[in-house]
Amino acid sequence: MTIRYGMAQWQHPAWVNWLYPSSLSSSQRIGRYSEFFSSVEVGSTFYTQVESAQLRRWFDVVTDDFQFCFKAPQTVTHRLLDRSWRDIEQDWLVFMASLEPLSSKLGPTMLQFPAQLDEKSLDFVFALCDRWCLPTSLSVEVRHLSYFDKAEVEKTLLTGLAGKGVNRVIMDSRPVFSTEAYCDSLVDAQAKKPRVPCHPVATAQHPVVRFIGHPDLPRNDSWLDQWAEKLAQWLDQGLSPFVFVHSSDNIAAPTLARSLDQKVQQHRPGYQPELILPNSQEQVSLW
Repeated sequence: MTIRYGMAQWQHPAWVNWLYPSSLSSSQRIGRYSEFFSSVEVGSTFYTQVESAQLRRWFDVVTDDFQFCFKAPQTVTHRLLDRSWRDIEQDWLVFMASLEPLSSKLGPTMLQFPAQLDEKSLDFVFALCDRWCLPTSLSVEVRHLSYFDKAEVEKTLLTGLAGKGVNRVIMDSRPVFSTEAYCDSLVDAQAKKPRVPCHPVATAQHPVVRFIGHPDLPRNDSWLDQWAEKLAQWLDQGLSPFVFVHSSDNIAAPTLARSLDQKVQQHRPGYQPELILPNSQEQVSLW
């Protein structure tokens, strides 16, 4: 059992001459990224229909054991209340068909629902899960506070997902909301990231964690310690979690992921770190 670490993107200006040399073209960077990280969130599929040729180029350039976690189109997850079920289902089927050729490199595809979608829409959520027809796993992220009541609604959600073998996405935005927004990146993060309780409950084989780190890196230690312990427990239970680490500006996200992986080693004797990053920009500049 392993932990797959990833970011919300595979390139960032601050990562040039660290994760990849400046001589590497932007189209080649995902290949270099895949030499360090074993997964990535792909948000572009949420906003638009990515051409099959582009999907194939990404597939071909990453390492053989890499796994993409694509987000379902917003026409499927964010338009449940104003579109017909027939149209939603058709978009979902088209999206699944576009991913089918990539099956050997797919991680848990993500259905990410908006905060406006309350428990009255749970039947729609489950119906989309039931339509999933690929041989790879599926994950669900909900943001309405009714799903975090630790009572009947959350129990129904968790039981339903577990019965379908669908992973719950666990959002941990506690770090970015732990202080006032004293810089632009925190202002942006607090405006865009959901402020929901963090309930680390696994419902299937590949629990998905989305950790949103604070720009003051030492402030993250207490939460990283909690996650290291939980990840070690999941490994002991035979689970293989996916962990996507963000930070308010994403510059330090790789560093936070490495810190988390090192902390897992402290909780699990014999654990071999999954994430080995270059120590310095100078080291990468020699490539």
